[in-house]
Amino acid sequence: MNKVAVIHYMPLEYYPPVTNFLCCLVANPVRVKVWSTENQKSRNVFQHQQIESINRSPLPNLEESSLMRLLKYVIFNFQALFGLIKFRPDSIVYFESYSVFPVFIYQFFFKNKAAIYIHYHEYESPADYEKGMRLVRFYHHLEKKNIYPKAKWISQTNADRQRFFKMDHPLLNDNQLFVMPNFPPQNWYNPKIESERNFEKSINTVYVGALSLKDTYIEEYCEWVILQNGRITFDIYSYNLHLDTFEYLKRLRSPFINFYDEGIDYESLPVTLSNYSIGLILYKGSTPNYVYNAPNKLFEYLACGLRVVFPDVMKGIYPYASEIVKPIEFTKIPSISFFLELDREPFFFQEKYSAERATAQLVSKLTNHMKYN
Repeated sequence: MNKVAVIHYMPLEYYPPVTNFLCCLVANPVRVKVWSTENQKSRNVFQHQQIESINRSPLPNLEESSLMRLLKYVIFNFQALFGLIKFRPDSIVYFESYSVFPVFIYQFFFKNKAAIYIHYHEYESPADYEKGMRLVRFYHHLEKKNIYPKAKWISQTNADRQRFFKMDHPLLNDNQLFVMPNFPPQNWYNPKIESERNFEKSINTVYVGALSLKDTYIEEYCEWVILQNGRITFDIYSYNLHLDTFEYLKRLRSPFINFYDEGIDYESLPVTLSNYSIGLILYKGSTPNYVYNAPNKLFEYLACGLRVVFPDVMKGIYPYASEIVKPIEFTKIPSISFFLELDREPFFFQEKYSAERATAQLVSKLTNHMKYN
């Protein structure tokens, strides 16, 4: 039975695509151990009985001293490294550059022949790395020089991001590069029988996910909802937001806007989202990472039977645009009739964008990987 080590520096609960991947992976005959950090945001702790162990180290906090943060980075890296030495996996999957260091040490010093697979939740350009944390920039230099040349798999979440990544790293072979989208589990696609809606009542809209006044249209949309005087409502579920955004939403005194600052646990999304008719995506497209992005929530909304409205600057969503997935200009939001017409459209979302399909190719490689003698 193949042994797979998964290294994901950030807490698993903050990234549903990685927990979906793990669930798909362990549905196969494979031994899996995971190294990550502690969940600090009151999310339900991810567990799975088919995973041999999920090893957690303390997560650094920006409010701590630099020395304490450094110590926690060291703890994570050495815990993962010693785990790899003991486990001796056939394959290693790591997510994002900040997870690479224990993999680099294990490969370089122990001359191990484990196959390396890499996935990026976000696309980071060379300029992004230069402007980012020095430690992550150092990690990225290590992976470019030492890990990329022998990696079996390097994936981005969509074809545009993969294209940019290939331009950044032209020496990589096409057979190393893959696309692995962020889709929800297949069991979210339960058939729903829609009752006749009363169009005299308000339209219920919802947003789930990270927020900031700088990078999303949250303020513009809230102001527009207030002007509609009850013909449309807006519920916000977000636990990951900047302080100024949190304070802005708490200051709002509108009976038509509800802000739930504890968010929603991922497993509860299908039940909660079924109470709404339109899901919103609000990113401003301030970087290529956002412009060329078809985010998790697009497919989560659709899987749960919602129509979707997204900013016209988000080119990554246009391949999915349809009668139920519509772009708008959030600096000039259409009249209420646009939302009424969208809510009236019959819902025929038959395509199954599932995590099982998205991860199938990687899972197949991991479970069928030939062991080295």
